[in-house]
Parts: sequence; structure tokens; C-alpha cells
Amino acid sequence: MPKNYVLICILLIGCGEEALYGIPDAAPEPQGQEIPNPEPEPESPQASEPPDQPGFDEPEPEPEEDTETPAEEDTPPPPPDDCEGISDLIYVIDKQEESLYIFDPETGSMNFHGNLDCAIFAGTPASMSVARNGYAYVRYADNTVYQVHLETMSCTETAYESDFGAFGMGYATAHATTWQDSLYIANANTLAKLNTETWNLDTLGTLPSQSELTGNGDGELWAILPLETPARLAHINKSNAQVLSSIQLPGFPDPYSIDTFAFATWGGEFWLFVRSYGMGNSTDVYRARTDGSFEMVVHRTGLNIVGAGVSTCAPGQE
Repeated sequence: MPKNYVLICILLIGCGEEALYGIPDAAPEPQGQEIPNPEPEPESPQASEPPDQPGFDEPEPEPEEDTETPAEEDTPPPPPDDCEGISDLIYVIDKQEESLYIFDPETGSMNFHGNLDCAIFAGTPASMSVARNGYAYVRYADNTVYQVHLETMSCTETAYESDFGAFGMGYATAHATTWQDSLYIANANTLAKLNTETWNLDTLGTLPSQSELTGNGDGELWAILPLETPARLAHINKSNAQVLSSIQLPGFPDPYSIDTFAFATWGGEFWLFVRSYGMGNSTDVYRARTDGSFEMVVHRTGLNIVGAGVSTCAPGQE
């Protein structure tokens, strides 16, 4: 879902989760994460219509298994207050108000949660992820990261310092039978794991292109790769950044038209928050499924969403 992506966050992502990194030079400078300039893409079908054919790709050639799966018997029980003080829905950040809202995927409603009061000189929020312990981590435009208590909305600057650059982020559990999770971050082409106790980075591998991240309690880490033709969702190996499988998104908005972006998974489906350039435009919400269907579910939320986060306490595939 700290100091400060779809195309961005997903992603920026947050991605997962999170807002786009740099949009092409032909478009105004976006807020949030930056992505390299893509080549112009052919006109795509309306984003609100699902593709005629399923978009599920065959797995990438001979992928390695996601090996970060400690033995179930080695997993300690969760703390008594595990998942307390947080919603199991999707938190999103509105850039203009610098405030948090909670999006309910089942109803499409967007409800105000609270104002962010984290930074005076850090710019605007750009990406977010949500931990199981009741805190959100928010990356700001200057790449500082703030910790936000989701019940009180109190905000504390973390000790994060790195030249990793702008990134999207998302939590994923180590495997499907544990509550223990880790925070993963991605810049223009690199996947890393960020330790929120020491604030050290562990670089894991190279991603195929610009991405935003989201994860879940089933041990899965997903990225959206918005610059590819067509854009796709990729299931990522948490140990080495290898693509395990992917889902194409024909109908995803042209990257030349995107201002801000965020990304999260909930209930076994993917939720993309996209704002296009244009007077009066606000963020639209899209849903992607593992069968390749892709559709707009909410038009013009009235918000400019630059970050999305959901904890690994949230429901997974039903």
C-alpha cells in the first residue's frame, strides 16, 4: 500500500501499490513516480470495455519457483493485536487534499478517512503501502518516507535514506500459510525489499520494465508493467524479480494520456486507479481479473489518487 506509480501506487502503484513515474515528454509533468518515455502505442480500445479474448499469457519460459517460503512449522503465531486498527479494504491517497480515503471494491464507494499532516517541504504524497500493524508508509515527492498511524493519523518521518530513487511499493506474505510479510519496492527497473525496522534495502533483481507493486496474504507479489504493448500484470518471484506469469491488459489507457496512477489487489482481483490529463478529469477506477477481463467500474471519483495500499490481512482469492 515513511518518506515518499500507473505509470504511475500501483503503479508511482502502490501500488501497489501505487502512481506513475515519468510520463512522456509530450505530456505535462506528472506528480508521483517517474517512468522512462515510452514509444507511441497504437490506439487501444475503450478502457471501459473488456477485451474480446482472455488476456492470460502462458507462463514465462521455465520460471523458477518463488523460493521465499519458510517451512510452515517454523512460523510463529501472530501477535494478539495482528490486523487490529486497520481496514481490510483499500486505502488511497488524494494528492490535492493530501488525505486518505477508503475504497470498498464491493460497492465502489470512496469514504474519507483522514488528513495527512506529514511534511511541509517534502512535496506531495506519491505512493503508499499498508502494514498489518496499523500503519501506512507514505513516500513523498522528495522520496522521504513517513509512517502514518491509521487510527490517529499521527505522522512520523522514518530513517529511510537511499539513492534508490522514486518507487512504488507493496506488502506480500512470505507464503500462503503465514501472517509474516515484507515490504517490496520497485524503481524504474529494480526490485528490492525494504526492512522497516532498520531501513536497509536488499536488492533482489531486475524487472522487465517500469512497474508498480501490490501483494497479498497468499504470498504473491504482483507488478503492473504499463509501458509494454499491451500493458500487463506480472506475477513476480519475490526472491529474484523473475516474471512467473502475466496477464495482458488490452484496453489499458495510453501512457501518453495518464497523469497519476495507483494499483492494489483485493479479493483475488486487481484495482487500478488512473487519472488522465484534461480539464475536469479525476481518477477512474478499473478492475482486472486473472481471466484477462478489464473494465472501468467507477468513472470520475472526484479525487486525484496517487497511492493505494491494502494490507495482507485483506481477503484473497475466494
